[in-house]
Formats: sequence, C-alpha cells, structure tokens
Amino acid sequence: MTDQPKWTKGPWAAKWSKYEEDNFIVQAGMPSNRVLAQFDGDGDGPDDQSLADAHLIAAAPDMAEALEKALNFITNTESEMGETLPCGDAARAALAKARGETK
Repeated sequence: MTDQPKWTKGPWAAKWSKYEEDNFIVQAGMPSNRVLAQFDGDGDGPDDQSLADAHLIAAAPDMAEALEKALNFITNTESEMGETLPCGDAARAALAKARGETK
C-alpha cells in the first residue's frame, strides 16, 4: 500500500467485554488494546444484527488489506489491457471511502 492508513492497526477482534456485562466490543490488538466499537443493546445485550455489525467492523482491516492487494492486480491488468475495469473502479471507491477521502 502506498499510503499508510490512519486507522488503528489490526488485527481487530469482536468479543464479549470482560469488564461490562452484556457488552459486545470490537477491540484492537496490542499494543493499543483500544475499544473501537461497543454494542450493548437496550440493557439486555446486543441483538443478532449488532453482533453481525461488530464482526463486519472487526474484519475491516483484513478486508482493506485484501482489497488493496486485489486492486494492485486489477491495476496491472488494466495497464496491460489499456482500459479501466468496473471492478477496479469499485475497489478504488471502497478504499477511498475507508480512508475518509469521499463523503
């Protein structure tokens, strides 16, 4: 990747909080151990959708890295073909969104 992302370095994990009952969190690994997101529902714990959201958020650094690698391959292919591929446009847009470069 040419530009280092400004987000907290992965890996991130989705897990139950050790300290707050019925709270599901997304937490960065060492050295920061930063809690990135918290899902507590309405006092009775998070629902299935919140748990799914937490797992998606936790996978974000891995997905961004995989998308960057795929985009490198797509860019090389586009260069050889002399044309832009729709999947390349989609990958560039998704990475720009992740980096906060778009609204």
